Amino acid sequence: MVGLIRQMVVAGVLVGALACSKKTPEPTAVTKPAPPALPPAAAAAEAAIGGDGKLDPNDPKHGTRKLMGLDAPVFVDGKQIAVLRAGEMPALKPIELEGGGRRYKIYEYLEGIGVAPASIKSVHFHGNNDRIASLEGSELRKEKDRFLFSYISGNTGTPLQKWDTDNLKNEFVIHEIRRVTIYVKKPSPAIHPQRQCHVGADGDCTDAIPYADGQIAKGTRVYVDGKMVGFVKRRNVSDDMMTGAAAADPSETKYAIAKLLAGMGVDYAGADSVEIMAGDDVIARATGEKFAALASQTNFTLPKHNHGKVRLHVPAEIQAQEPGVTDRDALVSAVLVYKSTKPATKRDLVTISEDTDLSVQLAAIDDARGRLGRGEQQ
Repeated sequence: MVGLIRQMVVAGVLVGALACSKKTPEPTAVTKPAPPALPPAAAAAEAAIGGDGKLDPNDPKHGTRKLMGLDAPVFVDGKQIAVLRAGEMPALKPIELEGGGRRYKIYEYLEGIGVAPASIKSVHFHGNNDRIASLEGSELRKEKDRFLFSYISGNTGTPLQKWDTDNLKNEFVIHEIRRVTIYVKKPSPAIHPQRQCHVGADGDCTDAIPYADGQIAKGTRVYVDGKMVGFVKRRNVSDDMMTGAAAADPSETKYAIAKLLAGMGVDYAGADSVEIMAGDDVIARATGEKFAALASQTNFTLPKHNHGKVRLHVPAEIQAQEPGVTDRDALVSAVLVYKSTKPATKRDLVTISEDTDLSVQLAAIDDARGRLGRGEQQ
């Protein structure tokens, strides 16, 4: 199974869009429950594979699409400030639904990532084929409890629009949220009333991000109390962060995670907790004091072809405690530091494995809807 999925990773499989409608659909059932031994993101991968080891042709939506492009970027006036995914959420209290499932308030999410709702002109939610649902800032502020979102597999997967659009300025529904663009100081771009897209200078639909500054946070991201303070780019990892001599192969040179975080202005020594993420899975957790004490052991490398995702050496004592646990190297999608807040729920630690590495690789895959077009940079 893993071999087949790795071929998908290399190929960068793109899947077509769902048709859109005005009304929000009922939550979609997962057609193949994941074995409990697998972490959530790896369970999503398992759901894409039929019993014969091939992609299930009868399950396209719950197969390949929910594996790809999960890093839905969030922009304010063209600058990326977050990723809308379950593993990188600020400390929000979910709305628990009868019979299972949970939803979150758009209003509280925006506050959590550092966007003041009072300042918002509009929020545009880009779906498949770059069709756009939107909220006016006045609508969001008037009914802050109305506008909700969820994730397709509960605690992982694609974010979903979960509000009815009756009597809104824009009554279009996109279902799956592929990226979010927020307008505060810049004018809100016009949305074509029939084609439901942003319109470029040539009068045709465009997938370019309005006012884009040319950067997208593909590398390992760092958050403090829900707000993204930086992300790793290979060219910004300097020699003074090295823990020894440079290796002959640059991808094997080791750097100090403490120096990387310090370079982003992060002081984690007094933090309530530091969580290390692989996709939507927590693979390590420590108090700030403990993480600081282990700083000399938590070095990292920058593997090739991972767009700045780091491979971190994780000491055994901050991993899931199981028989025979040892220090392990793991691909990391995000580091979450909680200083003045605490996680809304304490998530179970997931054992570092090939599956968690694969979760990071799959999450990083983007298609044409997730790129910055002509302005994209690494």
